[in-house]
Amino acid sequence: MNTSLKTRKILDNAYGILGIEFIAAAQALDFRDYTPGKGTRSAHKAVRKIVDHLDVDRPLYKDHNNMMEAVKERIILHAVEEAIGELNTY
Repeated sequence: MNTSLKTRKILDNAYGILGIEFIAAAQALDFRDYTPGKGTRSAHKAVRKIVDHLDVDRPLYKDHNNMMEAVKERIILHAVEEAIGELNTY
């Protein structure tokens, strides 16, 4: 039981970290002056449906929690696969 609980906590932390990475990547893309590939554009659009561009300082806990749920539900993955086709997930 302890191992199951610890594994669940590890997965929750991983979802949170991936959510933060998606937010940071979307923010970085907002400042770039080129057109990324179809999959990247789709992922960016999916993230921006959940988290607005950070142009003024604000608490990020809501954004973080929403992105964490989006990662758990694989929303970004589904958006990318819709744009470019199924990804191999070995």
